[in-house]
Amino acid sequence: MPTLDPAVVVLALLAISLVLFALDLVRYDLVAIGVVVALVFTGTLGPEQAFSGFASEAVILIGSMYVFGHAIGRTGMAEALGRRFLRVKRGAERPLVARLAVLAGTLSSVLSNTGVVATLIPVCAGVGRRRRVAVSRLLMPLAFGSLLGGLVTVIATSTNIVVNQAIRDAPAALGVEPFTMFEFTHLGLILLGAGTLYLIGPGRALLPKSSVDQPLTERYQVPKFVTEILVEPNSTLINRAVSEVDVFRRHGVTVLGIVRPGGETSVLAPGPYNRIRAEDTLILQGIPDDILALSEELPLKQRTYVETDRTRLYSDDVRLVEAVIPGGSRLVGRNLVQTQFGKRSNLNVLAISRAGELQLDRLEKVKLETGDTLLVQGHQPDIDNARAERDLLVLDEIGKPHLDRKGWTVMGILAFVLMLAALTPISIAALGLAGVLGLVVTGILRSDEVYRSVDWSVVMLVGGMLALGVGFQNHVLTPDHTGNLQSWIAGMMEAGTVGPLGLFLVLLVVTVGLTQILNNVSTAVILTPIALELAVVAGVSERPFLMAVITGTSLAFLSPVAHQANTMVMGPGGYRFRDYVRVGLPLAIGLTILAGFLIPIFWPFTPVNWPT
Repeated sequence: MPTLDPAVVVLALLAISLVLFALDLVRYDLVAIGVVVALVFTGTLGPEQAFSGFASEAVILIGSMYVFGHAIGRTGMAEALGRRFLRVKRGAERPLVARLAVLAGTLSSVLSNTGVVATLIPVCAGVGRRRRVAVSRLLMPLAFGSLLGGLVTVIATSTNIVVNQAIRDAPAALGVEPFTMFEFTHLGLILLGAGTLYLIGPGRALLPKSSVDQPLTERYQVPKFVTEILVEPNSTLINRAVSEVDVFRRHGVTVLGIVRPGGETSVLAPGPYNRIRAEDTLILQGIPDDILALSEELPLKQRTYVETDRTRLYSDDVRLVEAVIPGGSRLVGRNLVQTQFGKRSNLNVLAISRAGELQLDRLEKVKLETGDTLLVQGHQPDIDNARAERDLLVLDEIGKPHLDRKGWTVMGILAFVLMLAALTPISIAALGLAGVLGLVVTGILRSDEVYRSVDWSVVMLVGGMLALGVGFQNHVLTPDHTGNLQSWIAGMMEAGTVGPLGLFLVLLVVTVGLTQILNNVSTAVILTPIALELAVVAGVSERPFLMAVITGTSLAFLSPVAHQANTMVMGPGGYRFRDYVRVGLPLAIGLTILAGFLIPIFWPFTPVNWPT
């Protein structure tokens, strides 16, 4: 059996990964794991090298930051900061957007931006209702502000951490040092400020406008899926509890309420003790074909589709709320039946919206994804329990968070970790783990919460793609394979056709473009070794090229799939794909130009005699 060329294997895996990421055919963490397996099976990397990414400082630090983000959300600190910082006059949209972008950017400078967005989405929904500002005017600035906050510190995003890890994996002979904690803070603050000015200026005019008072039942087209059925005197349902009737589950139909005859009080979200009576009217949720099949099996009489202005699906105790599925939720990749959602939560799902489109299939069969928005009906205590579980982000008015000792303790531990990281040579990953240990020892989190708070799909993605980066560095970026390219670039530089600045600008633009169609972690892993190679060929310092990668991967504004933060706000904001292009394209172009001007000033192209 002929031996496969390692360079060909790495390039083939890279191409396949890019296609799968761009088309979203397979979950990105599974793609990354498949890459590791392929590298080992083909002998391209040994097991130790292939699996080293999963034990790298990058993976440990990313996991630690997820735990800190969960702790801050769990203690109500982020909600409290949001409420206090977002206090503006009624209808004052511009200052609200400005404060929101700054708050999101500030929090995202030390916490996962997806965690920050997940925490602040419900806050934005509540503030928007109180201040009479449509949530569609707030959530995109929230997502974009969080992305720009990722440029403020080296631990702000998984991308920054991955770039630093790729630098550590580079040949030791190059002598390249990883970025320090606040090395590019000045650039990040400038870009965050510029982005905020855009969002309250020309960007604000491009944000979509939606009605503040549009009922949820109207937005989710509830009348299409909710039907009233009369229970006739000879029905076998009489005197049976809803939970005892298997025929509803078999036909994929949910009983949302019981309307009693003779003007009696209706029973919404009926429980196991609510029994069906003759002449009751059942409010059923399901697609028309399922309702018809149910009516044929049982002596039921279909009355009419529910009119949203006549039949209420909520009361003082039973609420109708929106909820978003965040990254890392246990619901992702599974349907309502597999997760036993209704049984565990006692909540009814009336509708599911994905990327602004209602899912018209049987809801229990829809495989849930990050960013899906659910219309949920249930009793207030059950909704509160779902909010505490954090598998769903409930976009309901939340009570005023109570700041206690635990909240301030989390902030103190995080501040201490950051201070030591900035002032001492101790490994940032070790400091992050020490901080997590401190959260457990002080009783902020239980040990099982630590493991549940980590988004393991991101961890698998980072570990797998780092292995691909090692393969790329070891087998593709070698003199045997890049000699002609190096000679070609060197020849153009000698002829004056292109210089270090031109190479830098091309890399920056390519990074921004790839980030819009791939996940930013993969883009960073692929382009960081190339950035180092360009610096070596150009004979100048590597810093501006590496900053092109870090900056470009943060400008993920043009699509909802460019970053999880964008995905999570799409449903509750009612955004369409074109909204991201309309608002994000001018922002991406403007910040790319600004970064292309500032980076060479802050990190000049200093001549370097690189080892050969």
